[in-house]
Amino acid sequence: MSDSLGTAAWIGGIEKRAQLFNAWRADLAALRRLAARDFYVRVGGAGYRPVSLSPFNPCGRLCRKGSGAVIGSAVSMSAALSSAEEAEVAEFYCPRNAKPEHQMQAALIRHALMNDLSLHDLADGFSDVIDELVFVTDELAAGHIRADIIALGGMQGRYFPVFIELKAVRALGRLIKQLEAARNAMKLAGDSFLQLLENATGKPRSCISFDDAQLLIIWPESPSGREMDIVAQATAGKFLVATYAGDSGRFERARGK
Repeated sequence: MSDSLGTAAWIGGIEKRAQLFNAWRADLAALRRLAARDFYVRVGGAGYRPVSLSPFNPCGRLCRKGSGAVIGSAVSMSAALSSAEEAEVAEFYCPRNAKPEHQMQAALIRHALMNDLSLHDLADGFSDVIDELVFVTDELAAGHIRADIIALGGMQGRYFPVFIELKAVRALGRLIKQLEAARNAMKLAGDSFLQLLENATGKPRSCISFDDAQLLIIWPESPSGREMDIVAQATAGKFLVATYAGDSGRFERARGK
């Protein structure tokens, strides 16, 4: 994101997405019905794209019933919803062999869409930093950087972005770099990114700030049941770390022991 023209183009993309989220949030009832069928409509740079939430193809593509044609992006939310209504899971498009982190990602999105975008009731142990957690989007790219999930955290009426990285491998150094890069890229977009958060969640932009932005890593439980020094290192660096087990979507805050 160091190239000025590239940065300007990306910020323009954020502004376009912010507008697209108005129609997306207006159709939350339809999105809830789709989530019950393991389908989701993602807001992307090219418009709206129906995506699979099936554990057999988490966050993978959908295809049209009968023809098997892969469903791409639509310029309008209504067209994307119509395509999703006629879709089936394209099991031959399994992204990266449906790794555990993709199953976790799909489970979080499904839960959010079926619960007014709320993720907070899946999170254990975060009451001192977050009393509300609202799903915004997934797979938001900034150049070569891609945020697995972006949420809006809340604490006593103040809101802030939460950048979430889901990984099946407990490699702290690389994850920290990815999260920091994602946060810094979004901060470059400034008011445009804050507008996206408002349009996606309905929370007023005047209550949203980068000042308390959180970086959250969610990875599998330690085989020994005890967290290692790397978790203490992460929490000392003001990163939040959580563990998950299975594909339920639940995650629990980890602390160095």
